[in-house]
Amino acid sequence: MNRSLRGTYALIDLKRYLNNLNIARKLSKSYITPVIKANGYGHGAIELARFTLEHSDIRIFCVATFEEGVKLRYGIGESAEIIVLGFVDEYFFNEVITNNLLINIYDDEIAFRFNKYLEKKRLKYPVSIKIDTGMNRLGFDVSINFIEFREKYPNLVPKVLMSHLSSPDSDLDYTSLQIDRFSSVAERAKKIFPYIKTSLFNSPALLSFENSFDYSRPGILTYGFVKSDHDIGIKPVMKIFSKIIHVKSLDKNESVGYNRTYITGKKTILGVLPIGYADGYNRLLSNRGFVYVDGYKCPIVGRICMDMTMIDISDLPEGKWGKEVEILGDNIRADEMAKMCNTISYEILTSISPRIPRIYEGMNG
Repeated sequence: MNRSLRGTYALIDLKRYLNNLNIARKLSKSYITPVIKANGYGHGAIELARFTLEHSDIRIFCVATFEEGVKLRYGIGESAEIIVLGFVDEYFFNEVITNNLLINIYDDEIAFRFNKYLEKKRLKYPVSIKIDTGMNRLGFDVSINFIEFREKYPNLVPKVLMSHLSSPDSDLDYTSLQIDRFSSVAERAKKIFPYIKTSLFNSPALLSFENSFDYSRPGILTYGFVKSDHDIGIKPVMKIFSKIIHVKSLDKNESVGYNRTYITGKKTILGVLPIGYADGYNRLLSNRGFVYVDGYKCPIVGRICMDMTMIDISDLPEGKWGKEVEILGDNIRADEMAKMCNTISYEILTSISPRIPRIYEGMNG
């Protein structure tokens, strides 16, 4: 991929990703099943999975949708198990089997429909069972009767039992309650399905609780972000760079961009960057965000446009106008950007559109 194709590109550091995976594994003290949904949180699911398969013993990945599962299967072949965490329509059950995907069974309706499909095909097929321990999103109630489940859905072979923690980085008491609930359900499940694997902990849970389950599902931590009071050694995997494609000199009291939201208070030199909100550069950064050019902090002025952004380069020496512009990276982290936009780092990363080319560093090393 040519990083000068458009002037804006994302650099994905695969060695940092592997480092973060190893840290997640140490914290988990168990097997990890990395979450690479939403195209690997915007980083590129197939590329991350291929690199992980080549450089580690990880052989299970989690995605959110059927389509993500199919794309990943085409990208990595049969070298790993793929768990689809979300909804799969019955019209795609045949493709689930064809692509060897493990789907989440989270209520009686989907259990009935998938079992009926398998019955007609005279197949037994492995599944994951989702339990709702307090997230109140997807999952069977904690009172689930596994003997009845086996009798009603004999063609489903439970391979994984999972739940999801809602607040491990904000409510430790509630998280402890969820862990206790899941432990109780897991104990009952293993009596009926002795080989079932248990999975509960997400990224923030790994920092505050002792994991006793078979798998953990780290997501945001593997991309270099997690709420923590101390440095655990993870590093952001994605950096985004752009360049100044046009320079404009303005007098005092001139307006910049749509709706004239910025008025120059003095003579100003503007730089125009080829990145905008269609690329996932959040419009809420207008008149409050900043970029770095060779160590110089340059504020965003005016509203971020669909395809372009204006920055104040008045303090930037002319000899540096041709230097790369850091949009996201070591100087401007996704969590810092998220605070300015009143959101979370997850949204910042997953919003980066495919229009920004991804270049993978460390692919051959």
